[in-house]
Amino acid sequence: MSDKEDRIARLSQRFKSHAGGRPKSDRKIRERQSLYLDSNLMERVDKTYKDIHHQLYPKPVSKSAFLEEILEYGLENIKTIKSRLSDIADAPDNSE
Repeated sequence: MSDKEDRIARLSQRFKSHAGGRPKSDRKIRERQSLYLDSNLMERVDKTYKDIHHQLYPKPVSKSAFLEEILEYGLENIKTIKSRLSDIADAPDNSE
């Protein structure tokens, strides 16, 4: 084996021992999601988060925890959400 081949073989050994990578966890606690949301709504969410974060200081509140609480509240009040969605679906479309 030439010096070049020997060097390449030694360098490639490190990839063989780490082939498995990080062990996979069976249960995902969090995962990344991409959503396309109304920009005005997200401005309101950002402002509300900043206000609440400021009001609760020094207790730390992450934005993900804030959003999760809003989503949980919405799921707990799904009847109200359905009613609002029904009203939106019945209203004439003025988005043009």
